[in-house]
Amino acid sequence: MSTFWWPGMEAAVAKYVKSCMACKRAKLHAGQQQHGHLPPTPMSNTDRPFDVVHMDLVGPFPRNNYCLTAIEQQFRWLEAILQKGKTSAVTALSFERVWLCRYPRPKLVVHDQGSEFTGDEFQLLLSLIVIKDKPITAKNPQANAICERVHLEIMNIIRVRPDLNNQLEVALDYAAYAIRASYHSVLRASPAQLLFREDMITRQLHFANWNFLSKQRFMAIMQDNERENMARLQHFYRVGDHVMLRIPKRERKKTDPVSKRAIRHQGCV
Repeated sequence: MSTFWWPGMEAAVAKYVKSCMACKRAKLHAGQQQHGHLPPTPMSNTDRPFDVVHMDLVGPFPRNNYCLTAIEQQFRWLEAILQKGKTSAVTALSFERVWLCRYPRPKLVVHDQGSEFTGDEFQLLLSLIVIKDKPITAKNPQANAICERVHLEIMNIIRVRPDLNNQLEVALDYAAYAIRASYHSVLRASPAQLLFREDMITRQLHFANWNFLSKQRFMAIMQDNERENMARLQHFYRVGDHVMLRIPKRERKKTDPVSKRAIRHQGCV
């Protein structure tokens, strides 16, 4: 800059560097390029209890066992279902036997893009009972964070009960009970208190203010977004823009270049 100068030079240089694909590839350092603000998450207050169910798998455990977790969105009521294998047929049977035979039919099921949920058997079950499915984006477990947090609690409880290593189903029952009866900071109550309107242990009556709980949940989501956005840059994606997709090193040899032609409603490309 000591040799050349023209009016608006700094802005012109910045614009050129931002459009330089070679520069972007060379300076794409892991953990430092936090591009893209998380947009506000829309919430519907019209969903009734048991309208939306989040599902995921935990495992594998010894002898090819897996745990299917199904969580009701409003109350956070949990079912932890032990199953053999992770095929779509086994998962569909577990969901039907334990959830659909006990609780009201959900309108929507949120799950990842694993074959156990996208397979023919599970999809057929949803279509027969007229349940919409909502697969989250690939390699984005944060989109199903309700399940991920519960998985951490389940694994922590199993770890502190080494005496139940050979009784996995019993351990999962104890873990599910502990989560149902535990106080939830966002709900300001335990899932059991909201579902049964009384505490599972003390049998003390509990009355919930649903308007307050809905606002509390929305504020918690907004606070999480604000905390994440402190280290991010605002995005300005438009259809037709050239974007780069970070591919994990272990998958680079088997993945060809891809072209992104759409923007999702939450701002992802």
